[in-house]
Amino acid sequence: MSSDKFFTYPFIFMTGHGNMTFTDLEIKRLRTYLENGGFIYADDDYGMDKPFRREIKKVFPGQELVELPYSYGLYHCQYEFPHGPPKTHEHDGKPAQGFGFFHNGRLVLYYTYESNPSDGWNDEEVHGDPPDKREEALRFGTNIVTWALTH
Repeated sequence: MSSDKFFTYPFIFMTGHGNMTFTDLEIKRLRTYLENGGFIYADDDYGMDKPFRREIKKVFPGQELVELPYSYGLYHCQYEFPHGPPKTHEHDGKPAQGFGFFHNGRLVLYYTYESNPSDGWNDEEVHGDPPDKREEALRFGTNIVTWALTH
């Protein structure tokens, strides 16, 4: 995020495990990026939920991530996901959820929690996901990218 090249990308993907922090400069640059048409997709990957929520609130203080209703267009733009984000992995029995962060009415950040579709984008031997789960994850990723680049 420290390079000006950061602002040339229309779509940023974030995932990880454990703690994360944004510097004051990164917070400022993320806000500028999102206010000027950028889009971030973040996938919890079972480990970054609390630090991610803490840090992203610094980008737009006073705003909260909101759970997107199943009727939201991202879930229907290429492939149908009538129940929101798919559950790629089953770790603890919690439902998959999708959250949004909006600026001036535009979804600027989409965050999946307890869903982990990005693991399904890896080679089969990495996580051992069955082919149907991997295909579902790829289709969901197609929806995310399509939405991000057309709205």
